[in-house]
Order: sequence, then structure tokens, then C-alpha cells
Amino acid sequence: MAASGSSYWPAVIGLTMFAVVVALVTWALQLMQAANDRQEFSLMLAGCMVCSAAVGLAMVMVITLTGPNAPLLHVFQ
Repeated sequence: MAASGSSYWPAVIGLTMFAVVVALVTWALQLMQAANDRQEFSLMLAGCMVCSAAVGLAMVMVITLTGPNAPLLHVFQ
């Protein structure tokens, strides 16, 4: 049972965001592989943009979930 005042929603949100980041990186790698196979610069650029979006989302996730008022710190204590 959960202690009073704690919630599992931050953990669920964190794991969901992690899954989204993994999916974005997978998609970026597929775009870059297709760009290499077809010798298309536009697909390589699209892959780089998707990968940078994944990095940005991961950075926001880390800052949000590990800051001084981080919700995950209270869930796992």
C-alpha cells in the first residue's frame, strides 16, 4: 500500500516519457538508415531533428524529475 500523500503518477509519467524517448531514438535511427540506403540528405536531416527532439525531451525529463522539488524522489523514499 502507498503511504499517505504519496502518488505513483510521477513514476508512471516518468516511465511513459522514457518510452517516448526510446521510441523517438528508434525512429531517428530508422530514418538515418533509410537516408544512408537511399543517399538522401533530407532523411538524414529529419533523423537528426528527431534525435535532437529526443535529447531535449530527455533533458527536460531529467531536470523535472531530479530537481529540488522532484516528485520521483518522494515516491521512492
